[in-house]
Amino acid sequence: MPEIVNLAIEQLAKKNWEKWLTEHFYIKDKMGNVRLMSPLKEPQRKLLKLYEWAKKNNPDGSVKICCLKARKTGISTLIESIMFIETLTRGIDSIVLAHNKITAEYIFGITSRIYDNYDLSKPEKAQSSVRKMTFKDTEGMIMVETAGNLQAGTGLTPHFIHGSEVAKFHRGNEVATSLFQSIGDVNTSIILESTAFGYDSLFEPTWKVSDASCNITWKTKDDGDIEPIVEVTDPESFNGYLPFFIGWHSDPDYVRAFATPEARQEFSETLDDRENYLVEKYQVTLEQLNWYRYVLAEKCQGSEDIRAQEYPSTPEEAFLSSGRPFIKLSKLEQQPIEPNPRRGYLIREDMWQEEIRFVQDKREPLVVFRDPIPGHRYSMGVDVSEGILPEGSRDPDRSVATVIDVEEGRMVASLAGRISEEPFAEMVCMLGMWYSQSGPGCFIVPEVSGYGTHVAIHLGNSYPRNLLFHRSDFLKDKPKRSKMIGWKTSVASRPILLGDLRTACEELSVIIHCRETLNELKRLEYNARGKVEGVTHDDRAFALALAIVGLKNYPITLPRREDRLKPFSDRQGDDNIDPLTGY
Repeated sequence: MPEIVNLAIEQLAKKNWEKWLTEHFYIKDKMGNVRLMSPLKEPQRKLLKLYEWAKKNNPDGSVKICCLKARKTGISTLIESIMFIETLTRGIDSIVLAHNKITAEYIFGITSRIYDNYDLSKPEKAQSSVRKMTFKDTEGMIMVETAGNLQAGTGLTPHFIHGSEVAKFHRGNEVATSLFQSIGDVNTSIILESTAFGYDSLFEPTWKVSDASCNITWKTKDDGDIEPIVEVTDPESFNGYLPFFIGWHSDPDYVRAFATPEARQEFSETLDDRENYLVEKYQVTLEQLNWYRYVLAEKCQGSEDIRAQEYPSTPEEAFLSSGRPFIKLSKLEQQPIEPNPRRGYLIREDMWQEEIRFVQDKREPLVVFRDPIPGHRYSMGVDVSEGILPEGSRDPDRSVATVIDVEEGRMVASLAGRISEEPFAEMVCMLGMWYSQSGPGCFIVPEVSGYGTHVAIHLGNSYPRNLLFHRSDFLKDKPKRSKMIGWKTSVASRPILLGDLRTACEELSVIIHCRETLNELKRLEYNARGKVEGVTHDDRAFALALAIVGLKNYPITLPRREDRLKPFSDRQGDDNIDPLTGY
């Protein structure tokens, strides 16, 4: 092809990215055949249009997209193609971050295939390893790294970042903090794409904020082309990421034909409520539902949870059914969160007065959902922080006290902050007294691991001892049990503590109003060793668990019997008294 003709074709292609991709970019399809990326699937086409819209409409030319998707929708291939275009035309550095080595090498294989089969002008490779591609006499580079490398890209100034399967990044927050600080501020692109994998520390929070504060609809133009209509509904909360969801029903390949028209008719008569909902809500065809049943049985072991994680119909079911959650997420979603609780502090007007009152102040760490109710009993769980940084986070744990109304099983207050032991112990003591002043009392269960011992000692000196939890431990040097203040978490007691927490949450016998507590409960997961721990923080979750211990162990005061025999010293002459026994 003459050079001038080649140049003209290239200039025309650059004006229409969809035409450029479908006529000059090659992929390997599901059958293993290398062919042109033509035609684009509907999800691929929409993502391309969303990318172009962001480049055109953002004042600084930057693009930030968070893509929640079903498996095998061709999104990674499209993003790599966009990255290839941007790298070659602008001479920028681009980085792909994958969750493991195998995926990283697979994605780099997509990039290499695009380069090898690209039939327009392209620079000669200067270097190409398993994960890095540079070019002779041209700026620009494409590099693939794993999320386990926290230093990936920190020595560069990348202008394009593609995060693949971000929900599976082991230390997502730390990776984001390390890499995203190095990216430029103008004409940059960050695309995070993933299937859901529980309530992870990076992808799910990013998606949740973007989806809650931005709405995207699609308009078909007169020429048949499509364009996004983007509306930022909450500018104050918006994190800049455009939310883009791809359900399994959006992929035209996810269909399964029937052998005969009779088989199709018979199938239509067996639809259950869930399948009828999909037909009504998303206009899915019987062929799509036939594929749905096939995948559920053959690839998802008949589990709707696995199907919803790998091939979600909605964003909500993707997160509710994914990961290895300790507590059923469907139960936690039923909790009535209060969006605007009161925040403030407690005060005594006079040191000689016993009455305590609540003063509202949005800057204070105490959150109150319900005031004390006369005659009600209360239980408080206290988890004291040691200031440790959770793995994958740069946000230290907090000391937390959670109060539950024993009569209603309702969470009524939460005290949380990075507060040293002495002032925290005083605040806990006053909080307990506030919920005790109009009823039987607030029973406190402090954990005594680490700095919790100091809080337990303070409570022992300042709070009624009959309203403090006492554990029964065997003493090493004496053949009897101790009666020490506080709950001590050990190999034996931890499963009991967590088991009671899960039972209370799944039976809905405890009502949770605190959004932060609920988020921590959602992020309690089994790790690779089978241990239950929070994805990032778990201090609020454990404070709630300790409050449930108090709910179960609240001291019982038996009423004094009026008809029982009086002691000898209290009896009068008319009483029938045995002089030997005194009765």
